[in-house]
Amino acid sequence: SSGPDIDPPSQPPTPPPSYESSDSDSEDKIFAKRRPRPITSQTTMAPTPAAVTQSSASHAPMVSGGTLTVANLHAFEQGCKRYFSTKAIAAPDQVRCVIYNFEDETVSSWIFNIEDELMNLSFSDFMAQLHNKWLSNTWFVKYGKILMTPQSDTPFTQWVNTLQNANKILRSEEDLYMDDKRLRRHIRILLSDDLGVEYGTINSDAPGVLDTIADLDKWIARIGHMDDNLHQRKDRD
Repeated sequence: SSGPDIDPPSQPPTPPPSYESSDSDSEDKIFAKRRPRPITSQTTMAPTPAAVTQSSASHAPMVSGGTLTVANLHAFEQGCKRYFSTKAIAAPDQVRCVIYNFEDETVSSWIFNIEDELMNLSFSDFMAQLHNKWLSNTWFVKYGKILMTPQSDTPFTQWVNTLQNANKILRSEEDLYMDDKRLRRHIRILLSDDLGVEYGTINSDAPGVLDTIADLDKWIARIGHMDDNLHQRKDRD
């Protein structure tokens, strides 16, 4: 049967050779386990941050000329995932569909020079290569610190949204990124003293009532409601 309707790559002018998908299951397993090779960071680029644009979810995002940053690489990754989902693009074809969507001459030249290697990566490893090549060696430190910041006096919803966003950006850093189970435990530990006590009290009065909420988003929403009630009681006192 014919494949999904995929936008043609923006450059180079001639399309890349077709991707051989035979034995794709076994190849996917190999590529998923393969870590990108280290590449020297901080290549000189234009000083203006690149802009990410996406006309709709059915079109791949484009990255303009300019400096690649954590923020615009994250925006590009999210846009690509929307595109892959909308167009039902299989994992082996994902990198091929977006690899030429960088308009910066320096970035596109780098891609062209090692396109065979990049084509054989999973999309997550391709993104890791972009991070390794174009960001400083310590780019993750800022987001690692955010991830380790206790709630303190910050409203819970504001704090946890910042924490979750940092965790998503760190997805390519296996030693820092947390899955839902680890993130849940992490949030519980870093709650403010008052909210931590409130959590323990409610969870004890009805044993496990909070710990048994399986869905992370529902669990977070419940704690947010608890935090709002806690602040309302403080304002009345």
